[in-house]
Amino acid sequence: MQNLLARLGRLETAIITKPPGAVRRFVVQGPHGMSTDEAASFLQGQGHDLGNTGLNIIRVVVAAEDGRPIDLPLADLTPEQPR
Repeated sequence: MQNLLARLGRLETAIITKPPGAVRRFVVQGPHGMSTDEAASFLQGQGHDLGNTGLNIIRVVVAAEDGRPIDLPLADLTPEQPR
């Protein structure tokens, strides 16, 4: 739990110190165990510009039943925003 709190603290610090337009948040529905590279590739295929500048936060949403993960089909759940 301490490791998680430290990681969240670093993420909050990174968000606060970046200019408002430099932090982009994305939401992807997908299978359990989806890698960051797979999520980024999917988002780029959907027309999102991830770029090399700024901070990209990609949240992968999965389902669970009886405590076990369930694979979901890929879907871009990112709220509409200027791209």
